[in-house]
Amino acid sequence: MKNYIVGYGSLFNTKSLQRTLPSVSYIEPMYLNNYLRSWNAIENKTVTLSTTYLGIQKSKGSRLNAILFEIDESLLDNLDKREFLYTREEVNLEDVELISSKFSISSDDKIWIYITNTPEKPSKQYPIIQSYVDTCISGCLELEEKFNIENFANDFINTTINWSKSWVNDRIFPRAPHVHQAYAYKIDELLNNNIEEFFSKITIE
Repeated sequence: MKNYIVGYGSLFNTKSLQRTLPSVSYIEPMYLNNYLRSWNAIENKTVTLSTTYLGIQKSKGSRLNAILFEIDESLLDNLDKREFLYTREEVNLEDVELISSKFSISSDDKIWIYITNTPEKPSKQYPIIQSYVDTCISGCLELEEKFNIENFANDFINTTINWSKSWVNDRIFPRAPHVHQAYAYKIDELLNNNIEEFFSKITIE
């Protein structure tokens, strides 16, 4: 039996994935049916500045883009502790829509996803932060280039709900932002084209 994880946010990004799970060497883009991605995971257990992260809820008829990767069973307990805002649940194989996969998934294998424990919307106290948005969308752009697929970044934006005016730009933002975020201009263009009503209201910390 093999174990797979469905990632739907920051793990799109190679550097973020390697920091979290350095043993994972291969991921594939996919789509997931009957789940909804949302800005709904509030980190309020620390005394540092807090934020709202992406989360997942079951939602019949919904569809979102994601990634799939294999993980050693021995790592699941540690990953559960890291993802303390979420609960790991098994995904039905029929909800997984592979684009083109090297994985040979059988009915004996387990596919897992992390569901938000207590969904809440972003707020002034717990805003969406640009550095996290950057991590997710730059990961989408990496996947577009690596797998020669189109609109993965657009799909990420448009299959995510609870975009909010409670959104702060904590990205280091000089006149040439690509010095700190290589995809800065492309990310901003995608966000402005798709959710201008929220993106135009971002404040700078």
